[in-house]
Amino acid sequence: MRGAPVDVRNLVRNHYGAGALDELIVSALARHGVDVDHLRAPDLFPVDQLHAGGAAATGHVLDLLALAPGASLLDVGCGIGGASRMAAERGLRVTGIDLTPEFVEAATALTARVGLAERATFVTTPGEELALPDSSHDAAVMIHVGMNVPDKATVFAEVHRVLRPGGRFAVYEQVATGSEDLPYPLPWAVDEQSSFVETAEDYRRHLEAAGFTVDDVVDHTAATAGGPPPGPLSPATILGPSFVERIGNNVAATRDGLLRAVILLATA
Repeated sequence: MRGAPVDVRNLVRNHYGAGALDELIVSALARHGVDVDHLRAPDLFPVDQLHAGGAAATGHVLDLLALAPGASLLDVGCGIGGASRMAAERGLRVTGIDLTPEFVEAATALTARVGLAERATFVTTPGEELALPDSSHDAAVMIHVGMNVPDKATVFAEVHRVLRPGGRFAVYEQVATGSEDLPYPLPWAVDEQSSFVETAEDYRRHLEAAGFTVDDVVDHTAATAGGPPPGPLSPATILGPSFVERIGNNVAATRDGLLRAVILLATA
């Protein structure tokens, strides 16, 4: 059972927020032999893809959207901009939005460092109140964000509003398989107060209530069950040493069948 009502947005900000993240990341890259004076977006992939499956999963989501260069993409809950930069490298025009100011600041700074500032911009805003015009984007992605969002229906309604008719929305999330308790801490939450994991059917219901047609639900669990790729650089650079325990719990919950990873493809 959840306790007394809490300010979920504040919990999420505190969970992810830390100052000068771009400097922290660049320093870590330099220590491991990356030429930070000539930084490219792929150099950041080991640390800036804050979701199961990493850069390979991001690429798969973008492949499913099949957008032509020049198309406009909304990245909902962009984090430090990993997916946004990958999309920008493919020639897309990206707007990344996130609740955490420190993430938006780092996304902006890192994107400028890799020469993609003209293709990707970032805004601090909650997904429930997007400061964007109606029908202003061709497509949208939301990658491992819903676990921190209690009111997914409102977020999806806002995404539907800013998509052009026929625009596609790819939602890549970790979803529950039943009612069993999850083993906290997890990468997105210390405990259940800021964790809002739902089933794939719940996501479908929220999307349809917002006006979307759900075209497909792709099970991506097998590609994510092993945790991040081995190597000296990982999201722990940002999320701290507790990341090892959190990702271990995440992998165990997936292997035990409590969680699975799915990509829902929907059309506005």
